[in-house]
Amino acid sequence: MTAPAADCQSLLREFEAIGDSPEIALMKLIIAAEDASFVERMLLPASGSPYADRVVAVMRQNAAGCRRVAAMLASGVDTPPENGTIEEGIRFCRRLFDWSVAQSEEASVALYSFGNPALLREATREIAELFTTWGLLGPDKTALDIGCGIGRLEEALAPKLLHLTAIDVSEAMTAAARRRCVGISNVRVQTASGLDLRDHADGSFDLVFAVDSFPYLVQSGMPLVETHFAEAHRVLRGGGDFVILDFSYREESRRDEEDVGRLAVAHDFEVLVAGSRPFSLWNGKAFRLRARPS
Repeated sequence: MTAPAADCQSLLREFEAIGDSPEIALMKLIIAAEDASFVERMLLPASGSPYADRVVAVMRQNAAGCRRVAAMLASGVDTPPENGTIEEGIRFCRRLFDWSVAQSEEASVALYSFGNPALLREATREIAELFTTWGLLGPDKTALDIGCGIGRLEEALAPKLLHLTAIDVSEAMTAAARRRCVGISNVRVQTASGLDLRDHADGSFDLVFAVDSFPYLVQSGMPLVETHFAEAHRVLRGGGDFVILDFSYREESRRDEEDVGRLAVAHDFEVLVAGSRPFSLWNGKAFRLRARPS
């Protein structure tokens, strides 16, 4: 057994122990290596356990996508500016996602899909199912999606809502979302500044949600996060829900829970769910907050 294979086995045991899906495990290995061929050379000798065999199967089924994702990561385009201003952080996100969506629409919003539409559909289905289980949807309800990406959730959720407004800082992303939502009359897609929600009136939504977009707000600066908490409360009706799926990419889950708890108190939200991992495919952490009436 080679040393890399031994290291890979150790990592796979760690990923399995924390409940990562094979797709997430493979994504983590590619993020670490930025080289799909190297990951393949590590994985094949490390296979043998049922979990490792499933990771290998995902790799083989998505070989081209693994190479594409590794190339995206190796490009360096996803390296944010150090000690930048909030405005610089937003410009970075705009450039990153304008570029990423041109590489692969599916991978641009979920690296663990490896550009595979079927994997992205399954991850999206799980999110829609969670929203249904939590009672967030209904034919009389309106929603705002902060960081809509390519519009995958708009496709999934629009039939279960009265109206859905989708915003993103990337013009390439919103263009993709508009194409995806052609013919869906109760969806409006807008390119946003990323600074606030000033284009939306007080008390105009029953649900505000952000799927894998808050990490980029956190990256751009906590004052921007504070603004979005305040703005989410403003645009929600009393008793409305604010759902964040992944607050940051920090490894310390406790810090996320502490920050969300602190922000909830400061901006008059009740925390109903704090950092659960409700999905079998994606490892995103779920936060559900409820706006107290002003």
